[in-house]
Amino acid sequence: MPELPETETIARELDRCLAGRRLDDVRLTRRDIVHGDPRPLSRTLPGRRVERVHRRGKRIILELQPAAQLIFHLGMSGRLSVCPRSQSIEPHTHLRIAIARTARELRFIDPRRFGGVWCLCGGKRHCGRPLAELGLEPLEMTPTHFGRILSRKRQIKALLLDQQTIAGLGNIYCDEALHTARLHPVTRADTLDSDQAGRLFRAIRSTLRKAIQHKGSTLKDYRRPDGQAGGFQKFHRVYDREGQPCRTCSGAIVRCIAAGRSTFYCPVCQPVGKVVRS
Repeated sequence: MPELPETETIARELDRCLAGRRLDDVRLTRRDIVHGDPRPLSRTLPGRRVERVHRRGKRIILELQPAAQLIFHLGMSGRLSVCPRSQSIEPHTHLRIAIARTARELRFIDPRRFGGVWCLCGGKRHCGRPLAELGLEPLEMTPTHFGRILSRKRQIKALLLDQQTIAGLGNIYCDEALHTARLHPVTRADTLDSDQAGRLFRAIRSTLRKAIQHKGSTLKDYRRPDGQAGGFQKFHRVYDREGQPCRTCSGAIVRCIAAGRSTFYCPVCQPVGKVVRS
């Protein structure tokens, strides 16, 4: 699933392509992926101008004028691309939005259909799935905010993955940040001392910034809007590296299940502390 660095990369690159442009014809092949305003996208989108594209958590938001938002959640396998309208259409391309006065269009591709599109136009009537509340942005929260979050009696990885607590972290960057902070993924959050909490706070921010710098991690589905892959997977310290040597101590990376997810860590660099099982 695309996480904060991937969605930030997509949002920045879409902003360069779309800001100031008007949307045109809409072609939708699966109505069940669209939520929010019950009117067809073919009625609500054409003629609206894209003010900017930005990210909130793992969501990509097109701010439109007249006032509206078009929000994409990419789920497990979703992708957004900007390409020529004449380009062959990939399987599982559910939505195509032409960009006015150009020969290009925005396409939403989602083979597994865990993602979705929300069109919010300020009306009181909505259809489909509602958007869940989101927690703090990890690159904007303060050490004080983070300290309050860590007061909970929860497994640290489960807490970091909770989008209503911290928005944007997923499996990859939780594992990477916990390794950098030298913390075992099943450590209980409220047992961390001030030094450990400070290490984790800094590790989350530095990991995310490095991943954004390298345009995110491409393991399978993720691609940038121009079709290129990200590059941060080359720098993963633990994620998806079971049995390979730790880049810090050369010990073997181990895989376990934490917070219901495949989790990678180094037993030497990340010794077990006080833990909870869920």
